[in-house]
Amino acid sequence: MRYKIELTTMHDVEEFTALVQQVDCDVRLIGKDEHGSGWELSAKSTLCVFLLGGHIQHILRSSQEIDWSTIYCECKKDIYPLIRKFVKD
Repeated sequence: MRYKIELTTMHDVEEFTALVQQVDCDVRLIGKDEHGSGWELSAKSTLCVFLLGGHIQHILRSSQEIDWSTIYCECKKDIYPLIRKFVKD
């Protein structure tokens, strides 16, 4: 299953990571950087997600905007009920 997500604060990042760490299979974050290059990381990895959170904070302090239409959470299981707070239509 693939879900478009939005994590706008460090609290969102921390909460999202804690939720997906409960899932008993791989959960990935997939997106594109400001240059259009693709990236992928484990949504369960606190370090990786904090790096993403740091990037979010950097962008929020600048005049740039985060393109949330390019960030997805992907998992073999249906985890929508767990992460629905962060899923965007």
